[in-house]
Amino acid sequence: MSLLSGRKLLVLGFIFILLIAIPVLIWFLQQQQETRSRATKSTVVSFQPISSLTAPLQKNVNDTISMDVMVDPGNNLVSFIKLEIQYDPTKIATDGANAFAVNPAAFPSTLEGPTYTPGKITATLSVGADSTKVIQTPTKVATITFKAIAPTENAPTSVTHGLQTKVLTIAGAEQTSEDVLSSATPAFITIAGAAEVTETPTPTLTPTRTPTPSLTLTPTPAGSTSPTLTPTPTGIGSSNQVPDCESFVADRSTTGTAPFAISFTVTGSDPDGTINKATFNFGDGPVQTLTETGGLGSNSVSVQTSHTYNTAGTYQATATLTDNQNGVSGAASCALTITVEAAGGTGSTDGGTIAETTEAPTIAPTGPGDILLGLGAFVGILSIIGGLLFFVL
Repeated sequence: MSLLSGRKLLVLGFIFILLIAIPVLIWFLQQQQETRSRATKSTVVSFQPISSLTAPLQKNVNDTISMDVMVDPGNNLVSFIKLEIQYDPTKIATDGANAFAVNPAAFPSTLEGPTYTPGKITATLSVGADSTKVIQTPTKVATITFKAIAPTENAPTSVTHGLQTKVLTIAGAEQTSEDVLSSATPAFITIAGAAEVTETPTPTLTPTRTPTPSLTLTPTPAGSTSPTLTPTPTGIGSSNQVPDCESFVADRSTTGTAPFAISFTVTGSDPDGTINKATFNFGDGPVQTLTETGGLGSNSVSVQTSHTYNTAGTYQATATLTDNQNGVSGAASCALTITVEAAGGTGSTDGGTIAETTEAPTIAPTGPGDILLGLGAFVGILSIIGGLLFFVL
């Protein structure tokens, strides 16, 4: 009788084929997972013309700034995009009600917006119901038109994509609701020129009292009968009275989450002249001076401005008024405490340092882990069964 019967050879062949087939199957699954990984999160949003911190766009005060929002889908098939464009409203402003113009050829369906708030534009766009219209090549999403309103100082101002910016895709291996935004490139702008043109105020004529001479009797030698009258001027002096800062208010609660956009209004009057300048110190570094708005140039003013706090912390915002004789109101009489919290956490109150505890997110393993574990158990069971059959037969 042969050492190895036909049945034993059959069992051995079965085990051999199993040991060869399982590694091949595992390799195939790994290749599928790698292919799927390469197909996700490859979309980039950016601005054109291209700029950088070292090579910003060069503009002057009052210039129009036009830039295109671009999407490069990479390996994705983009069908939906939500934009959150952020900028510094003290340096640039949206140029009119139609500052955000959608490219209807690429995104014919506008689901939300565009919505304008100080320092931010939001809009949600879609290619529509026709899945054949998905974005597969670099495409213009929209054009934004800004106006330069104040010069930059030590560094360029930036236009960025906020945390709410998302790009969704539809593809065979990808889920429709998957955010595939890989990166977002900001724009940088340097603005030159005076922030504003200050007009020379028309002098105000203040009537003054004419000195009234007083009579001083000067003794005369004997024999003279007429005293000498010597006029002595007794003019009345005057001093400038500084402006009175009557109120300093915000258009919303003074507590919010970064980036926190808020508008301030200061009102005041000058008892003996005109108020020619309003200065806002936001407490986080920037200081803004206005000379041509809110009634400036008269004895009673109401001046408004906006500011965005991008860093969590507690800040002391103040406003002062300057009159035509350079008298300045006290900052303590017009001050507000602004509390800014970090997004998703609570900011500290030490002037900008953030104290927050962030838990590490639990991430489900990518790759076919469950399949491999089950496959390994199945191989083990089959190997045991094959070994038993080998000895039994």
